[in-house]
Amino acid sequence: MAKIVSKIDELTGKTEQERILKEQFGFLQKMAQAKCAQFESELKTMFTNGGTAECEVVGKRAIAYYNCQHVDIKTGCDAAIMEAINMFFNGGDDVKQGFQKLIKTALDTLIGNTSMGEHEEKMFFVYPENFAIVRVDVKCYKYCFSSTGIIANTENVFCYTMAKSIVDHTKITIDELLYMVTEMIGADKIEEVEAFVNQLKKVWSLLENKTTNEVMTTWLEHNDK
Repeated sequence: MAKIVSKIDELTGKTEQERILKEQFGFLQKMAQAKCAQFESELKTMFTNGGTAECEVVGKRAIAYYNCQHVDIKTGCDAAIMEAINMFFNGGDDVKQGFQKLIKTALDTLIGNTSMGEHEEKMFFVYPENFAIVRVDVKCYKYCFSSTGIIANTENVFCYTMAKSIVDHTKITIDELLYMVTEMIGADKIEEVEAFVNQLKKVWSLLENKTTNEVMTTWLEHNDK
């Protein structure tokens, strides 16, 4: 698997064959970028509408977007996606590894689907990150060609868009919070789960029922101790 932009950059266009390939990869890139733009528009609409019945735990607005376009993705070659997730996610190592595992499992079915034509997948994950509750929405698109000789000698084109939003932690129940933390860190790591939940409670208690200025004053006083 390779990023489409990398395939384009590799071609100098000095020969007729390279010029043809460059044009074909350019077409694939524009098609995939249009799909990513559509996904981002759909996500923005979701945040504007405050979520839907099927996803009640939703952030008020997106704080970050990321999209990328690839060709020739197949089972076992998702390292580039994991690298992007690693950059997009700022949580601790235990939580980060759990989050990556969940997304990898969710993507396996789509990546392994070699049926000709279009395939789309949407998913969302709610998890703790940097003492906040974060939601990440992922929308993926894959188009499989009937053979590798149709456009730029590729088997398929794959793209995805991710959006990150902050969830109001006061709307999350204790049961939901415990499930999310345990899902990411691991049910067998009780001490780590307990330590993380205690950290969350401690930080949230500093911010509860305070204005922005009061929060900054309390935070500075706490860090000076």
